[in-house]
Amino acid sequence: MKNKIITFVIIFKIIFLFSIIAKSQELTSIYEITAKKVFYLENENLIIAEGDAQATDQFGKKIYADKINYNKKKGLIFTEFNSKYIDNKGNVILAENFYYDLNLKKIEAKKNVVYTDANKNIFEFSNFEYFENSEKGTGENMFAHLASNTYLEGEIANINNLTGIILVKNSAEPKNIFDKLFSIFKKKNNHYTNCINTSLTNKNINERCPDWSVTTTKSKHDQKTKTVHHENAIIKIRNIPVFYTPYFSHPDPSVKRKSGILTPSTKTFHYLGQTIKSPYFWAIDENSDLTITPILYLEENSILLTEYRKQDINSNFYIDTSFSKGYKNLDKKDDDGNSLNRTGGSRNHFFLNYNGIFENLIYEKNEINLSIQRVSQKNYLNVNQINTQNINQDINSLTNTISIDSYGLKKKLGIRAQVFENLSDDNGNTKYQYTIPAIDYSNFFTTFNNNFNLTSSFASKYYSGDTKETSQINQIQTISEPYIMKNLGVSNSLLTKISNINVYNDKVDNAKDNFNSDIITTLALESSFPLGKFGKKTEEIIMPKIFLKHTPGNMSDENISEKIIGYGDLYSMDRLNSLTNPERGTSLGYGTSYEINKKNSYNEIYTKSIFEIGQIINSKKNSNMPTNSSLNEKNSNFVGNFSFYFNKALELENEKITEQYKQMKKTGGFNLNYSFNINNDFNKLLKNQISMAYSNRENSLKLDYYELNEIGNEQNIEVSYSHNFDNNLNLYLKTRKNLELNYTESNSIEFNYESDCIKIGATLSKVFYESEDVQKDNNLMLTIMLKPFGQPFSPDLTKYIENKK
Repeated sequence: MKNKIITFVIIFKIIFLFSIIAKSQELTSIYEITAKKVFYLENENLIIAEGDAQATDQFGKKIYADKINYNKKKGLIFTEFNSKYIDNKGNVILAENFYYDLNLKKIEAKKNVVYTDANKNIFEFSNFEYFENSEKGTGENMFAHLASNTYLEGEIANINNLTGIILVKNSAEPKNIFDKLFSIFKKKNNHYTNCINTSLTNKNINERCPDWSVTTTKSKHDQKTKTVHHENAIIKIRNIPVFYTPYFSHPDPSVKRKSGILTPSTKTFHYLGQTIKSPYFWAIDENSDLTITPILYLEENSILLTEYRKQDINSNFYIDTSFSKGYKNLDKKDDDGNSLNRTGGSRNHFFLNYNGIFENLIYEKNEINLSIQRVSQKNYLNVNQINTQNINQDINSLTNTISIDSYGLKKKLGIRAQVFENLSDDNGNTKYQYTIPAIDYSNFFTTFNNNFNLTSSFASKYYSGDTKETSQINQIQTISEPYIMKNLGVSNSLLTKISNINVYNDKVDNAKDNFNSDIITTLALESSFPLGKFGKKTEEIIMPKIFLKHTPGNMSDENISEKIIGYGDLYSMDRLNSLTNPERGTSLGYGTSYEINKKNSYNEIYTKSIFEIGQIINSKKNSNMPTNSSLNEKNSNFVGNFSFYFNKALELENEKITEQYKQMKKTGGFNLNYSFNINNDFNKLLKNQISMAYSNRENSLKLDYYELNEIGNEQNIEVSYSHNFDNNLNLYLKTRKNLELNYTESNSIEFNYESDCIKIGATLSKVFYESEDVQKDNNLMLTIMLKPFGQPFSPDLTKYIENKK
């Protein structure tokens, strides 16, 4: 027994001894030296390696230099010129010289030091001291390009790879408030930015970043929380100090969502006074967030605006709401001394929307939507200019809906209930329209060379006070596969629609009361005669088309409809889009289109133009059809479209493509869309609608013009123009004018300087439109947005311009 105990003790000592040896070998690096020339000085126990010298230890660490001096006994390595250190954790140090203490695991790097850590952060120092075990480092005169695409500069820097903290500070830290205030004017301060001119070297951040920077006495970048903290911070715009704060923190640019106070802004309203908006963003979790925005009025009651958002894989949800006590000053007068129409009471809005996708509720795929919209007073949003991601101030109607749409293979079932509110209607008896419920079913299939679509719909509507309409409509629609006459090349398709219409009316205008039932059959023949000419780079297509349609019976009066026909209506089965009162009689729609395309050698179309014109001929006049549409006449108006597209960059693909034309290829070129309505005598244009857009590298022009004559009284134009100058400057102009009433609705002028890092802009806007609560107004706004912070800083300068009624 005694011998067994002795044997056990011996084995234990041997194991313990080996563990000590192994531990000591782990802590002590033993380097193998290679070079073009290697010398050994026995008296000094020194190995000298010259010419492409390399030292490698048993753990994979490597040192490179023009010359390496290795004192194995003392555990010291000295390097000279072009020194490089690489460990097995991804850290790399470049310098002129190293002093490497193998026992302390400490490297002192001298002159032109560049340290790259495992996270690809790059630091430049004049001198740098690094401890391997703790992965801490301290350096002087640091310039850092961090992996978050930000830049830090400081007199002294401490780096801790384990905690992820990078700290830069001055050599002499301020001790009191006076030191702090005066220290910010010292030359040796710390600087932070995410904007650097990489073409400039050996310059500090203020010289390499002309757009913006933050100067501090101390800055800390926490890479784990991705937050940057500054003390005694001065924000500089174009190297001009514009803002000071004793403490300032923000997420680094790699952070997409982080809780915190967003940039405040101010604005002045002519009859409401000055406001200050200070939003707070709360990133609740990965899928949801909340923005709380107090809008503080200095002369009126303030508003609390709240936005909640939640996004999942198969659903999205938001609540957008606000509350105000209403007007504080009910006896406010306008510039002429007249009393403004102000009523007491609180104001609020509430918008909720939910969209979700579910499987196998009815059919395979199901979409559920819930929308709730409420505004306590019709001009509340417009008066206070409340605009969010979900709503805008110009909204003039509200829709409350709950619906489910279920999709199967070639079939669909939709169920919904809806309440519509017209905000411009003050009559509580007529401003609401209800559809409760509405059910739609459709089934699509193909057989006997015909495409069949079976639909059934039920709707119960309540509107205009005591007006009710309940309908149940069943339809079978067919479209035959095109039959092409080989000798002539004419393509023919037969279309049919059989409708069973069941309607119950109660006080519906131009409709019989009580229950009405009808079966309506529509037959149509669509024929086209395509003619084409195809060249290597040009193709031309002429497409004459006729659409012969017959629907027996008499229709109810549709004169209240403001229908205006377009080119697409020439070949439509139901030109009024009415399920309960479709168009009756025999008619022929005819027209033609001409299309010409030009392509480059890559088969890309750089010029495309289409012209379409046509007319509808009825077998007889129909006084029940809308007069605006001219469908009540035997011969309708002539209608048509013209569109033109041209892209210069695609045309020049065989020439040297400059960067300018590469951008034009994506967004440049010229677009024109024009639709018209001409009377039968071709002597009066009844409708003109023009949309035009042109852009190149420097300029962008958009024009929208709309005009109705006789078939309506409307004429307005909206023009916007932008020009990009050199040095990141751009000008933006926009105007909207009601030509029918001969007054300008709004004007705005915006001048910006914008780079990858900053946007500085001045906007002068004037609103001429006014109603009982909304008054004409001027606004001059200066916007400063530092790109990594996202939200703009917007001081209001309206007081510097003259407000006119």
